Amino acid sequence: MYELLNYVSDPSNANAAFALGLYFEDKGHVAAASVLYLRTAEFTSDDLLAYEALLRTANCYTRAGDRTTTTKGVLLRAISLMPERPEAYFLLSRLYEMCSDWHEAYTFAVMGQRLNHDHPRLRTNVDYPGAYGLVYEQAISAWWIGLFDESIHLLRQLKKNTAMLPIHIASVDDNLRRLEPTIWHTSLSYERSMYERLRVKFPGSRFIERNYSQVYQDMFVLTMLNGKRDGTFVEIGCRDPEFNSNTKLLEEWGWTGTSIDILPEATAQWEGRRKARVITANALMIDYDALLSQRDYDYLQIDIEPALQSLTVLLKIPFEKHRFGVITFEHEDFRGLKDNVKERSRSYLRSQGYVLVAADIAPDDYENFEDWWIHPDLVDPKIVSSMQNTSDAAKRADRYMLTS
Repeated sequence: MYELLNYVSDPSNANAAFALGLYFEDKGHVAAASVLYLRTAEFTSDDLLAYEALLRTANCYTRAGDRTTTTKGVLLRAISLMPERPEAYFLLSRLYEMCSDWHEAYTFAVMGQRLNHDHPRLRTNVDYPGAYGLVYEQAISAWWIGLFDESIHLLRQLKKNTAMLPIHIASVDDNLRRLEPTIWHTSLSYERSMYERLRVKFPGSRFIERNYSQVYQDMFVLTMLNGKRDGTFVEIGCRDPEFNSNTKLLEEWGWTGTSIDILPEATAQWEGRRKARVITANALMIDYDALLSQRDYDYLQIDIEPALQSLTVLLKIPFEKHRFGVITFEHEDFRGLKDNVKERSRSYLRSQGYVLVAADIAPDDYENFEDWWIHPDLVDPKIVSSMQNTSDAAKRADRYMLTS
């Protein structure tokens, strides 16, 4: 055996010890391999080789089992040797995760992401999957330390990563399937006491006691249209007549319009509670050319499930014949789906002459689910200028609409 002969002829040769360690590890002799890797780290003057040997030692201990404390020590030694490299942070975070030491797993995952990942490649595969691995460990451990929104957000971002290993793809899908249904966000409500904090105060805003939308959509519409009374709306995906309704407040301001939902149990609740015309129908099957009877409308809402169907409805609207002062479009980008609804809807609305005012509105710091648009011929450009924020970051709606 070539590797053994080289090592026997020169036992203090670090490269020979490392090569023989690889041979034994490949054969499943992890105890012998770990001894040789430790000798490599001891004899070499090459910090990078010593670092890699320590990582391989840790992986051997992990495979052998029952050496958790020793494995942690080896990985900490690797970090102290080359604190600028990410691999040991990942392996240590993964080890802490396996031991259910969630705070430690989270801490080392976050620390590893703050490093420069542009380093010379190691000689061998040390089970480091790349930078996404640290994000994965952060996502898993975040859940167990109570950072539920952060965990879901990171898992959704990971779902977009096409370079993940199959084991991580399966784990991300499984965790999202189990954890997403447990997350529930209440509405971000506006109350009269918040008036002084409104970013833009429009005529009549002082007297609004409360709103109804989930994330200030109704307040945004009134802001963009400078408190317009007696406006018109088309609401595609209306559900409850009051809870999370984007048009209930508008109706209180004298607006009229048409609301559409596919669920008869939802539209049945509108009778006697709302004045708007409500239609029970599949929004994908409606002839919008026949439905829309006037040139200009003040507000168009498109919000049906899933977001790809919202895009289909958007493409069915005859924009060449009708204009809408304000549009709120739900793209659900936070879900990490690969249908690219957000960018496709943005490209299309821009081609129709609409201007994006608020991008990636969210109920929290992560779940960017909606874009808010205006038609430049129907909205005062001064108002647009004071409210425009199209950065890539998710925008919690109350922080966007209100000053601190």
